[in-house]
Amino acid sequence: MSDTQPNGQTDFTRMVNDVNALLRSKYKNKVIGGQAGETPRFELYHAAPSLCSHKVRTVLAEKEVSYVSHDMDILPAGNFIPENYRPEYVRMRLYGAPDARLVDGYTGESSVTVQGFDPCVVPTLVDHLKERVVVDSKVICEYVNSEVDGGTQLVPPNLTAEIATQENLIDQAPHVAALYGAHPDNDFRPTGLRKNIAGIHAKKIRVLKAMIEQVGNSDPAVLAAYEAKIKKEDAAGEFVIDAEGMRETHRNMAAHVDALEAQLLSHSADWVCGNEYTIADIMWTCSMWRLQWLGFGGLWGPESGRNRLQEYLDRALQRPAFRGAVVNWPGAHAPSPHVAEHRGFGAVSGFAVHMIRSTQWGQVIWGDPKIKLPPVEPIAAHQ
Repeated sequence: MSDTQPNGQTDFTRMVNDVNALLRSKYKNKVIGGQAGETPRFELYHAAPSLCSHKVRTVLAEKEVSYVSHDMDILPAGNFIPENYRPEYVRMRLYGAPDARLVDGYTGESSVTVQGFDPCVVPTLVDHLKERVVVDSKVICEYVNSEVDGGTQLVPPNLTAEIATQENLIDQAPHVAALYGAHPDNDFRPTGLRKNIAGIHAKKIRVLKAMIEQVGNSDPAVLAAYEAKIKKEDAAGEFVIDAEGMRETHRNMAAHVDALEAQLLSHSADWVCGNEYTIADIMWTCSMWRLQWLGFGGLWGPESGRNRLQEYLDRALQRPAFRGAVVNWPGAHAPSPHVAEHRGFGAVSGFAVHMIRSTQWGQVIWGDPKIKLPPVEPIAAHQ
């Protein structure tokens, strides 16, 4: 437990409150579930479109957990400083991973084990009961399942090893590269994504340099976190414009889909590890939904021969928890011609309304007067 300060707050509570003071939008910071007047045990710092956040939100929904949702703005736009780059948030994540190896490169994956710990991303879970900060979506999902008795038992003891095998397979998928990078021969990502993601790595580096200037030498740990993040984004900018690297990314995604089909063919039960719905199903469903939104759905379409996978998704995508936490979560997906729920006038207008309501227009236009952003680097330097 942390020390109590004269104002009655513990160091832990003060740290969390410092982060929450930055997050003022009632539209994006609110309690999900629970009873009126209840103070939830958990706070989740996440982002609507983040794949790792999809997994955690779905677990929380399956476990029927109430929590304070902090749906953060995580991408630079204009002069806006992403909320997950603020030193208060970075400091909190570092508190949750004091001995972690910081990220120092880019693999196109989001696996902490492979790539190292990124201190400037989501999701992050705060457990007020135990005064813990939990980082890494896989760890958060398992933590919530182990701490909460209600809802679906997502890690049955008899399936622990099988679930771990599937989690490792899912972690190896290069989802980040497939989102940010274009296939050089056939870029079928949604048009809006392609337009808005162009030059994003250079924009992130621009903000990170400004944060380094602001923090200076006052907090060596946060300074090291920003420097590590710049190394990652610099490598990412080179990775996603490498033609052969992106072709390999798409080949790896096809192998990722094959791995799920092979697992489903290994038995005749409904779910990935047998008759029980588990965390492995949540992670696979989130992965496949993202791929479908990006335009990879042909990998399991009628002509693909992967019939078990399509049958599986027909069940998995209808889970109420998944639909609430991912499919119908405001802003989780921009319009896409590849997904029925996210195409057409209703989807386009609904997303536009969400963006109008959620965008911090003042900071996008004028920025933060306390933080001076350097000039924008040429987009060609980091596609």
